[in-house]
Amino acid sequence: MKRTVVEKVIFFTLLCWSAGFVRVDAGAGAAPEKSRLSLPVVEIVERYPPYADFCQRQPDECDLSGEALLIYSPGLIQKLREINFSVNSEIRFSLDTNQYGVEDHWALPIDGFGDCEDFALEKRARLARSGVARGALRLAFVLHKRYLSSHCILTVETTQGTYILDSYFDEVLRWDHGIYNFEARERTDGRWDRFDQMEWTYEY
Repeated sequence: MKRTVVEKVIFFTLLCWSAGFVRVDAGAGAAPEKSRLSLPVVEIVERYPPYADFCQRQPDECDLSGEALLIYSPGLIQKLREINFSVNSEIRFSLDTNQYGVEDHWALPIDGFGDCEDFALEKRARLARSGVARGALRLAFVLHKRYLSSHCILTVETTQGTYILDSYFDEVLRWDHGIYNFEARERTDGRWDRFDQMEWTYEY
């Protein structure tokens, strides 16, 4: 992907912060109870309005039916890597204000541009088309522990833990080796779990 100078600075800064994280293969033997995303839930809420609007326009893309837990295998991880890399390479970041003239608009990036939510939606769409069950592919809102910036990623539930597909990284990381506090995550019934922010940690 051709990145601007600013994009390269952001990318490599974040990459440096991730240098100490365990790579995806290192989590293969981890105990599932320690490696799957499990945080105290303080509230269950309805879909965020811009996402609800997207789901009204494209309900099939918000269908979370099917297996909610995928059997871990090298083939599955390779597929996650390939799709994460291809979307990150093909889609260019663009603010919704520039693209749609509104603060927040969720859409598949069919024109080759999108923001973090659009990247995550596109990755889920491609994984689903490849045969991966939608029930295991759920969106999440996170906050960077150092820069305090909000972000949207795709989480993938497997028998060896929860992995994340992130527009900042081409590698596939396990959720607990990331640089994020988790604010909320989508449930298979379409609502969202909001997590206890008292559990958050920060890096200064």
